[in-house]
Amino acid sequence: MEYCKTLILSILGGIAMTYLNAPLPWTLGPIVFVALGSLIRKRPFHWSLRIRNTALILLGYAMGRPFTLETGRAILAQFPLMITATCITVAAGVLTAWLMFRHTKINFTSCLLGCVPGGLSQMVILADEIRDADLTAVTIMQTLRMLSVVFVIPFLTIHVLAGSSHAAASAGTAVHAAGSLAEILTYAAVAVLGAVLAKKIHLPTAPMLGPILSTAAFVVITGTAAPVVPVHYINAAQVLVGAYIGSSVDLTRLHQYHGMGKVLLGGVLLVLLVSMGMGCIISEVTGTDLATAFLATAPGGLTEMGITALVVGADSSTMVAYQLTRLLFIMLVFPYIARAIVALYRRKTDNG
Repeated sequence: MEYCKTLILSILGGIAMTYLNAPLPWTLGPIVFVALGSLIRKRPFHWSLRIRNTALILLGYAMGRPFTLETGRAILAQFPLMITATCITVAAGVLTAWLMFRHTKINFTSCLLGCVPGGLSQMVILADEIRDADLTAVTIMQTLRMLSVVFVIPFLTIHVLAGSSHAAASAGTAVHAAGSLAEILTYAAVAVLGAVLAKKIHLPTAPMLGPILSTAAFVVITGTAAPVVPVHYINAAQVLVGAYIGSSVDLTRLHQYHGMGKVLLGGVLLVLLVSMGMGCIISEVTGTDLATAFLATAPGGLTEMGITALVVGADSSTMVAYQLTRLLFIMLVFPYIARAIVALYRRKTDNG
């Protein structure tokens, strides 16, 4: 019964945002309505992780299906740019953390983990492992950053950048194209198998990344064209994902840390400007359209940026490659960088 209430509220949110011409209405609508609904009734709505993961499998398939061998070669050629963009984005996050520390009473460790543009869950887990980190502060900062990015980046991409390329125009040209039942069942099995294998080997965002990789690999190996996902299926998947994000946001905690909001929003703006600059450079150097380049370097999550790429018809393969590079860097390399920065700061404060 609780899931039904969440679903109804999510659908109403999607409809309302559609009438308001908001970016990503079927994702942002459920987030806003479910989060505000939890705040008003003073207890959270709930949503199933399994349902969200099922929706991510569909979205992952939709992002993986345009991949070709030529796309793979182009991505490999851009790998140095991917590493450069990742390092610059992380550096902007570290600068934001320093500004946050200087203007609030939150300790430097918590600011560092709260401001770097990684995934919410990954940063919270890392905060739990590092001494002196304030888990609540990190959670609130990452939540505010996520909400800012989820609202701002789709708006910029859809209403400002998409018009600079033919991406948006081509997004819906084949939305009604469908394969045979055998093709649909085959690719469904490939996507589900990819999600299962990705979870087994502990890949980040496995329910989405697994289908992206397995679908892309199957398309390249077999040389077949994967069936297009009808647009209303994409919208339904967005509702299911947005419901989960909205149920995970606890707005009642935002008042606990005064002075955080303005600094964090300024930091988000800084990272967005850096990402926009990197996107312009990548677009000029590689010939990639600006919408794709911006989504590739934007400090959002793979899920949110992937949905935006599908909506505007951006190159999902290139976007995923850049976002995955940053995600893996933050998960595998940044913990050591964070610990080193914190240790250096402690030595300076102890000696000073």
